[in-house]
Formats: sequence, structure tokens, C-alpha cells
Amino acid sequence: MKIIVFLCLYLATNNCYAVDGRITNISRDYEDLDLERHQELVNKPPLKTIQANGYIVDCIDINKQPAFDNPLLKNHKIQLKPSFEDTRTNSTIFSSIGFEDDLCPKGTVPIRKTTKEDLIRAKQLSNMNVGILDKDIPGRHYAGVNLINVDDNRRYFAISGIIDVYNLPVKNADQITSAYIYLQNGGVNDKNVIMAGWEVHPKVFGDGKTYFFIRWADKTKSKGCTNLICPGFVQVEPGYVLGKPVAYTSTYNGKQFELLVEIAHDRNTNNWWVRLNNRNLGYYPGILFSNLAFGKLGGWTGMTSTTPGSPSPPMGSGRFPDNNLYRSCYFRKMKFQTDTLRNVGPTNYEDAVASTDNPNCFGVQFNGYNDDIQGYSMLFGGPGGICGK
Repeated sequence: MKIIVFLCLYLATNNCYAVDGRITNISRDYEDLDLERHQELVNKPPLKTIQANGYIVDCIDINKQPAFDNPLLKNHKIQLKPSFEDTRTNSTIFSSIGFEDDLCPKGTVPIRKTTKEDLIRAKQLSNMNVGILDKDIPGRHYAGVNLINVDDNRRYFAISGIIDVYNLPVKNADQITSAYIYLQNGGVNDKNVIMAGWEVHPKVFGDGKTYFFIRWADKTKSKGCTNLICPGFVQVEPGYVLGKPVAYTSTYNGKQFELLVEIAHDRNTNNWWVRLNNRNLGYYPGILFSNLAFGKLGGWTGMTSTTPGSPSPPMGSGRFPDNNLYRSCYFRKMKFQTDTLRNVGPTNYEDAVASTDNPNCFGVQFNGYNDDIQGYSMLFGGPGGICGK
């Protein structure tokens, strides 16, 4: 009897039970059940299904996409295009992301089907959503050009740039290397931010490939995430899948591939549009944010992250900038919009300041305007390594 009582107590305290002589973990079973239910909720009934390279794409009714699972968007009316005039930037090498005009039928948007593995990674990331707003995180490093508010009255409504795209190695799932543009507002406790660019981030994407990403966060509400991990971003582009790896990346001292990325505020609707390679990808509804009617800060930056005390992964092309666009990762055609002007470059050093938090690991070069091809441009990157902090 003592043995039976002990066994029952052991099984109870370890969330287990015995069935037909087999020991089963109750917590694990419930966790699997929750994952399956969560999958059913996030994977909407598709009107068309496409088998991609290692994943499945569902064509979802644009009015039933995951964004509308957010209670704030219950009665949201979709804005199919921005009310401001689209700007166009010509380039012959916007081929690292492929748009397919016939990917999904009219009235639908392509959504990558969510797997259990995706949900498990998302759960692991849930505590990191707001952490992306904290720059002083041990193991995290930056090199880039930041717009600063010199008189506290400057307001930024759009930012854009052409980003050179690389695929650099990271040693484990906890490491990140990326390059992106961002706009931010708020103080220490209520920072709001939108980011867009490319990233190697195995904990989010499940592998070491380079992905285009978008990200938002509101520290006041403790909300935010990457791509469609949580509901919020409203996609209108029918020919591009968020969560699709970048097809081609640049080669050191060889062929270069780029992304043209823009974040722009629509003053008529208060929505924040994300544009990719001259296409309107979609927008973040203004209601998601507690304090982002405009940006007080912004910039073009490279970032790496690793666990504290371990060597940092490389940034950019993995080399220090050396005034050569074939060897150094870069941003070109750097532009921003203030209250009265749209798509104007950083015309003086009061607006744009170059900085790196660890010059031994990463460098940055910013000389303002170069020529019609480069516009305002910045080179950045480095090998990483033992960077401290």
C-alpha cells in the first residue's frame, strides 16, 4: 500500500498519470492540445493553398486575415492603398525579394501556414516583444546613422532607404544579425517603434537564412512582435509572403542585392504603411499604438545580438566599412519626411549622427550626399567577436 501511495503522489506531483501501464505527461498533453487549438485559430480557412519550398502558403480572404483577431481591429475598415502619393525609386537589383503577381486570387492575401514549431518559438519569444525597444541589452550592439531631435520639436513621418542584403552566419538560435530602418517615439517607459529590414534570426524564423522582416512594439501595452506572430499588421499585397526567405544575397566583393524599404505615416487614416521594393505591403493601424502619431527618433542601423559574455556574430558584410560598396554593407538613398517635407535626405549633421557602440567590433562611415546613385549613403558592419557589454 505504501508503494502505491508513493507512486500516486509521485505521478501527481509530476503532472503524470498511468494508462495501460504507460506513464503519460498531463502537462505535455494539454500543451499539445492548446497548440492544436491555437493552430486552428490562427490558420484561417484558405481559398487556395500553395506548396512552397518547405512550407505552405494559404490564400486568405483579405477581410479574414490574422490581423483581425486583434480586438482593437474588430470593426476596422481595410485601407487598400495609402492616401499619400507613392514615391518610386529605380534600381535594377531589387531582386532579393520576388513578388508574384498571380500568387493569390484577387481579394486574398498570402499567409504562411503556422506550424506547431512556429507556435513554440512564438511562445519562447513572448517575453522578448517589448525588449526590442531597449537598446542597452547586454550582448546587443549597433552601428548606424540615427536621426536625432535637436530642438525637441522635430517630427518624423516617414523614413526609407535601400539596404544591401547579406546572409551572415550565426552560431546558435540566440544570436541575431540584421539591418533595418526604424521610427520611434515615447520615453523610457512608453516607447513605441516600427522596424523593417532584413534579419538572420533562427529563434524567430527557424533557420539561419536571411528574411525580410517587419516589427512593432508598444512598451506601454507590453505588446509587439515580428511579422504576423501576433495579430496587428494588415497586409494588402497579394504577391508576397511574410516569412519567405530572401532569394538572393550579396557576395563580398561581388554581386550586390538590395531591398528598398519604407515606413510612412498616412495622415488621413493615422495608419503606418510599410512599402517594399516600390510595393505597398500593408500597414500597422494607428490604434495599435499608444504614442506613435509621429516619430521623434529614427534611423538606418545594423544590429547584432548574442547571449551576454559570448562572442558577437558579424554585422553587415562581416567586414569593417572601407568606402567600397562591393565590400561594405550599406544603406543608400537614405530619406526621411518631416512636418513639411517628404522624402528629404539628412541635409546636415544636426539631423543625422553616425555612431557605433563598439568600434573594435563594428564600424560606420557616413559622409552625407555622394552622387545620384548613392544619394545620402552609409556604410557599416564588422566581424564581431568579443565586444564586451
